[in-house]
Amino acid sequence: MKKTIICVGACLALAAVGSAIPRGVRGDGPKEAPWPRLDQSQYVGSAKCEACHKAYYDGWKETGHNKMIRPPVTEGPNRTVFADFTGKDPLRDFDLKDVKYVIGHRWKQRFIGEVNGNEVVFPAQWSMKEKKWQPYTGKSDWWYPTHKDWKTRSNFKLCAGCHSTGSDAYTQKWVELNIACESCHGPGKVHAEKPKLDNIVNPARLSTARSIDVCLSCHQAGKPDGDEYAWPVGYQPGMDLSKFWHGFRPEAGKETDEFWPNGTAHKNRVQGNTFPQSVMYHSGLQCSNCHQSHGSLHRSMTVKAADSNALCLTCHGPGKQVGPDYKTLDEHTHHAPLSAGSECIECHM
Repeated sequence: MKKTIICVGACLALAAVGSAIPRGVRGDGPKEAPWPRLDQSQYVGSAKCEACHKAYYDGWKETGHNKMIRPPVTEGPNRTVFADFTGKDPLRDFDLKDVKYVIGHRWKQRFIGEVNGNEVVFPAQWSMKEKKWQPYTGKSDWWYPTHKDWKTRSNFKLCAGCHSTGSDAYTQKWVELNIACESCHGPGKVHAEKPKLDNIVNPARLSTARSIDVCLSCHQAGKPDGDEYAWPVGYQPGMDLSKFWHGFRPEAGKETDEFWPNGTAHKNRVQGNTFPQSVMYHSGLQCSNCHQSHGSLHRSMTVKAADSNALCLTCHGPGKQVGPDYKTLDEHTHHAPLSAGSECIECHM
């Protein structure tokens, strides 16, 4: 099965002026722990960033970060629904008219509706690759024992923290849908009113560890303290993620929901669990060395094409300090030069 590099970079642009009206769902606040409170009044919204950061804003606008959760649109250039709702399916007991938001667009699509005023994720998903409906039960997720009934399985508690910007556990609302500028740069009101380098978070100026944390806050399988929420409640860019989130680690020789027995990723969203095992991580590289989260012409927002080996050959190959040394590509891969077997990411990602 062909593997692809999955984006781990998550750094967007921020500036300008203005305000945003919090949106979200109705529901009870946190019950288990005194979660950190988020001041939503300090967020301005990504549309206000365009005035000073138009190039970054225009690039981000076309990325997967801006297409994570959207209203249902069935046709036209802004189409968001790719699932087949035309006929009945035994796995799907909801209709398009019941859908409030669509989650995802690349690997699968899940659908959000309302039950008793609360947003929930319906128990069926659409496979983009296989083009068919599949059950979505959540049984393999650690939070399932606490959230077994999909009719009471809050989208806000399990998903919104990474699918929206400025989510607050107490108001049960977010500032903006999708992974927008302030998801990675932090609240920008102060910066918007008086732009200065030191009153906004720029992951490029953070330490390597804190910069990687920005990405891992949504690209690392793990859990917070308690079982009520499934995202790092209270975390903001620049903070130490480990105080809010505990990433899962592979167990030698054991296959889990996240890892194969050899410790490699078993499913999506485990990039932040496997990357720290790599030589690159321990050599000081970070997500942004390979990914451009403000937008890229390449799949997974890489800075160069990965499927042509251009990305990896930037640092690796004959004559490079880190090698490997070989005279021809097939000498190294033992596969035909233009075959999938000679793509670096087939064996190394």
